[in-house]
Amino acid sequence: MKNFSKTLLSAALVAFCGMTAFAQDKNTGVIDYEINAKMPQRGGNEGDGEEQVITFNQHFYFTGGKGKLETERPDFGGRGFGGGRPGAGQGGNGGGRGGRFGGMRGNFGGGYVDLSGKKYLQVFSKPEDSTKTYYAEEAYAPAKDAKLADKTKKIAGYNCKKATVTVRNEEYTVWYTQDLPFSYSPINGLLPDGNGVVLSAESSRRSFTATKVDFKPVTTDVTLPANAEKVTEDQLRDMRREAMQKFRERQNGN
Repeated sequence: MKNFSKTLLSAALVAFCGMTAFAQDKNTGVIDYEINAKMPQRGGNEGDGEEQVITFNQHFYFTGGKGKLETERPDFGGRGFGGGRPGAGQGGNGGGRGGRFGGMRGNFGGGYVDLSGKKYLQVFSKPEDSTKTYYAEEAYAPAKDAKLADKTKKIAGYNCKKATVTVRNEEYTVWYTQDLPFSYSPINGLLPDGNGVVLSAESSRRSFTATKVDFKPVTTDVTLPANAEKVTEDQLRDMRREAMQKFRERQNGN
């Protein structure tokens, strides 16, 4: 009887440890997003003529209070497309074209997030010296004048609340969950009160939807490069403009 009691106690301890490990695992893993965006045909401008819809995937890795967004670059029929970053503000690492999506103006791409401090870390490397990285911090911005709806639905297995939010004159229908132990949005300014994780957002020109939330050990490096130099957002913006100007000059054969 004593042995049977010990066996039950051991089984209970194993079950308890397993439940504890599962709870801890919610702080490390990856969210997979599917992105759809309307783009002008090659040689055209946004709003002119026929448009094409491109679909690609983004992966948000999170662990230890830090995060990193990576993009599987879409095929633009041979057209280049520079890297970017999450959040809001000016886009990418010196290349790319106009338009803004995933909180990135100018480019599709990736970047770092300080989940504990609720900050986006905008990153940039000059094309002529990719060994050097510059970064600027951008605080989470709560949604302004968000219209909350008394509707819920499940996305990637999580109960989500609905809100309508406008960011830079673009209206989004947003679905966000508060069942995860951190806050994050691929587009800065979509979260009511800055709390929760956006799992879906859709405007007239773009949409993204979480297809999976997978809790697992993260092997992707979610920390800034060791030599990253902190600059202001204005300085980073000037670096990007300079790089874009040089890119255009090269394209024009100057």
